[in-house]
Amino acid sequence: MGNFWQDVRYAVRTMRKAPAFTIIAVVALGLGMAVNTTIFSLINGMLLRPLPVPHAEQLTVLALRQGDTAEFQTFSYPDYQDLSRQTSVFSDVFAYRITLVALSADRKIDQCILTRVSGNYFSALGIHATAGRLILPNEGQTPGADPILVLGYSYWKKRFAGDTQVIGKHVEVNGHAVTVVGVAPQGFHGTYAILDSDGYVPLSAALTSKALPETPVEELWTKRGERSLSVMARLKNGVSLKQAQASLAVAAQQVGERYPETDKGMTVTIFPEKLARPDPDPDNTLPKVAVAFTVLAALVLLVACFNIANVLLVRATVRQREMGIRAALGAGRWRLVRQHLTESMLLALLGGGAGLLLASWVAKFLGSLPLGTNLPITFNFEPDLRVYIYALGSVLVTTVVVGLVPALRVARNDVNSALREGGRTASEGRRRHIARNTLVVAQLAGSLLLLIVAGLFVRSLSKAQQVYLGFDPNHVLNFSLSVQQAEFDRTRGEEFYREVDQRIAAIPGVESVAQALTVPMGIISAENPVTVEGHAVERGHHAPTVMYNEVTTGYFDSLRIPVLSGRAFTAADNEKAPAVAIINQTMAKQFWSTENVVGKRFSTKGPAGPFIEVVGVVQDAKYKSVVQDPTPFYYLPLNQSYSDFRTVHVRTSLPPEKLQRDIEAAVYSLAPNVPVNDMQTMLQALQGLNGFFFFRFGAQLTGTMGVLGLILAVVGVYSVVSYAAVQRTHEIGIRMALGAKPQDILRMVLRQSLVVVGVGLTLGLALSFVGTRAIASLIVGVQPTDAATFVTVAVLLAVIALLACWIPARRATQVSPLVALRYE
Repeated sequence: MGNFWQDVRYAVRTMRKAPAFTIIAVVALGLGMAVNTTIFSLINGMLLRPLPVPHAEQLTVLALRQGDTAEFQTFSYPDYQDLSRQTSVFSDVFAYRITLVALSADRKIDQCILTRVSGNYFSALGIHATAGRLILPNEGQTPGADPILVLGYSYWKKRFAGDTQVIGKHVEVNGHAVTVVGVAPQGFHGTYAILDSDGYVPLSAALTSKALPETPVEELWTKRGERSLSVMARLKNGVSLKQAQASLAVAAQQVGERYPETDKGMTVTIFPEKLARPDPDPDNTLPKVAVAFTVLAALVLLVACFNIANVLLVRATVRQREMGIRAALGAGRWRLVRQHLTESMLLALLGGGAGLLLASWVAKFLGSLPLGTNLPITFNFEPDLRVYIYALGSVLVTTVVVGLVPALRVARNDVNSALREGGRTASEGRRRHIARNTLVVAQLAGSLLLLIVAGLFVRSLSKAQQVYLGFDPNHVLNFSLSVQQAEFDRTRGEEFYREVDQRIAAIPGVESVAQALTVPMGIISAENPVTVEGHAVERGHHAPTVMYNEVTTGYFDSLRIPVLSGRAFTAADNEKAPAVAIINQTMAKQFWSTENVVGKRFSTKGPAGPFIEVVGVVQDAKYKSVVQDPTPFYYLPLNQSYSDFRTVHVRTSLPPEKLQRDIEAAVYSLAPNVPVNDMQTMLQALQGLNGFFFFRFGAQLTGTMGVLGLILAVVGVYSVVSYAAVQRTHEIGIRMALGAKPQDILRMVLRQSLVVVGVGLTLGLALSFVGTRAIASLIVGVQPTDAATFVTVAVLLAVIALLACWIPARRATQVSPLVALRYE
C-alpha cells in the first residue's frame, strides 16, 4: 500500500511539472466523460430507473394485438377482467387510463392530467400515501360509485402548498363533485412514463367531460369494443416472463373463443415495465435509440482516450532515460508499468470528476427544456447510483485505454539502451512510430463516423422541417381558453366564444380567427371508432379508430388547409341541422375507395347510427407527428356540439408576437376571470414533443459529439506530426545543409502524414457505411448512406486534418541548418 501512495505522490509531482499537458488531458477526458455520462443519464432516466415501488422488477406491461395489425392496442374493461381471472402467474393485474380534466378548487380551475385507476392500482404497486389514504382494492368496483380523488404529490405541493387540510375537502372534476382522500407518495409520478399525474380517481367515477367527450363509465364497464385501458401486472415470486407469456397466450385464446364477435384472433404480449415506456412498442424503438447513442458516446470517449494515449506515448519516449535510471536503481518492470497506470488513473479520475459535474448540469438542463405545453410532462435525468457506478466504470476503462500502450512500451524497454541517449534505436523508433500512427488512424476513423452521423441527423432535421404539414404554421398564434372557471353555462359559453372571435377579428393585423378542440401535433388528441353505413364490421374485429377534431367555420381558412371537394363548414351547421363532417383524403380512400364520398355517411356509435354525413374532403395533414404516415382523420363542426375548453388559432398579417397583448386584452375585456393559457405561435408549438423536438435534440446531441470528435482528432494529428517533425530536426538540418530546399522538406514531412490521414479516412468511411445503417430508423428523408453527407464530411475532415499536418510541416522548413545540426 505504501508503494501505491508513493506512486500517487510521484504522479502528482509529474503532472504538476507539466501543467499544460495536465489541463489539456483533463479537459479532453472530461468532455469525453461528460458526453458518456450525459447519454447514460438520459438512458437511465428513460429506461433503467425503476419505478419507485417495492420490487419494481416484477412489474410488467401487457399489450394486445388482434389479427394482422402491427400496432399494439389497449384493453377493454371486460377483457381486462377476464385476463385477471384466467391467469395464475400474476399476484395482481391492474389497469389505468390517462385523461385531461378541469379540476376546480377554491374557485380556481386548472387543466390537469388525472389517472383513472382500478381499485387495486396502489395495492398492487405496494406504495403508501404521504397524507390521508390511497384508493382501496374494494373501491371502484361499481360504475358511478366512489367519487374520490388522490392528489399527485407534485400537484399537491404546487396547488395546495402541501396543506394536509385538503384531505376530506370537496373539489370538482369536470363539474362533478369528488372528495380528496389522500396524497400519493413523493417521487411517484404514476405509471405512464414522462407524465407526472396530477391526481388519481377510480375507474368507476362518473366524470364525463364537456370539453373532451369520453365513453360513459357504464358503457366502459360492458363494451368489449371500448378499448382504452392500459394494463399492468405484477409477476408472482419465481415466475419468469416466459412462463407468464405462455399463460397469457392460453388466456387470450380462451377470451377470443368465448367472444368471437369482438376478440377473435386476440393475442397478448408481455413486456418488462422498463421496456414499455411510455407505451409498448413492437419495434423496440427506444432501446435501439439508447444502444445507438451509447455507442456514439463511447466512441467520443475512445477518441479522447486515443488522443491522450498518443501524448503519453510521446512523453514515455521523452522519459525513457528517467525510466532507465529508475530501473538501474532497482525498480522492477511491474513497478514502472504501475507508475504509468497510476498517472493514467489520476488523469482519468480528474477527467471523470469534471465530466460528472458537467454531465449533471447538462442533465438538469435537458430535463428543464420547454416542451411546448403546460401539461405535467416530466423528464428526470438527475444522476443516481447507477450513473455514478457507470462513471466509475468509465474511469477504470479510461485508465486502461490511456495508460496501457505507454505502460507496455515501458515494459519492453531495454535498460542499457535507455541509458544510451534515451535508447532511440531504429527498430524502437519504428515501433513507436507505428503505435502513434495507429492511434491517429483510429482517432480519424472514429471522428469521421461521429461527423457523418451528426451530418445525417442535421440533414434529417432539415428534411423534417421541409415536410409539408398539410397546413401553414406561419403567422398563426395559438392559445387556449376554458370558461369553466367563469362558471358559464352552455348558452353563455357559446356567446362568449362568438364574441371572442369578433373582438379578435377586429384587431388590426388579424386576418382570420378559428377555434378547435385540439391542436395539430399537440399532446392531446381525440379519436372514435368509425362504422361506415352499409359496411358491417367483420365478425371478430373492431371498428377502426379514427382521430378527429371539432372546429369552427373559419378553421380551414385560418390554417390554410385546402378543401379538395365538397364544402367547408358554415354557420348553418349548428345543433339543429343534420350532423355533418369533413374528412381527409386518406379517410376517403380507406373507407370508400374511389367513390365520390360527398354525401356518404358514417357513425361513431355503431352500425345502427346515428349517422354523420360527409360534406367535404380536405387535404391530408400531420396530426400526431412530423413523421406520421397518411392516416384517416375527420372534422366535426363545433357548432353542433359544445366544448367549454377550446384552442384559438389567430392568423395575422403581422408577426403574431406583436399582437399577443392586444389579443389578451380583447379576451379579458369580455371575461376577466377566463384565463388565457399556452399563448404561443404555431411555429413555437411545433418545436414540442410531437413536432421537431426530438429531431432538433438528436441533431444537437450528435452535432456536439461530432465536433468534439473532430477537435480531438485534429489535436491528435497535429501533435503526432509536430512531434515527428521535432524528432527529425537533426535529419532536417543535414538535408538542408546538403542543399535540400524548403519545399523538399515540406514534402518529406507531409508524405507520411498524408498516408496516415488517408488510411484513417478510408477506414472511417468503411465503418460509417456499415455503422450508419443501424440508425436508419431514426432519421427521416435521408438514406443512412447518403452520398452528399459522406462526401461533404470526408472532405471537411480531410481539409482540416491536412491543415493540422501542414502547420508543423511548414514550421519544420523554417528551421535554421546550424540550429538543427546542434540539435541534441
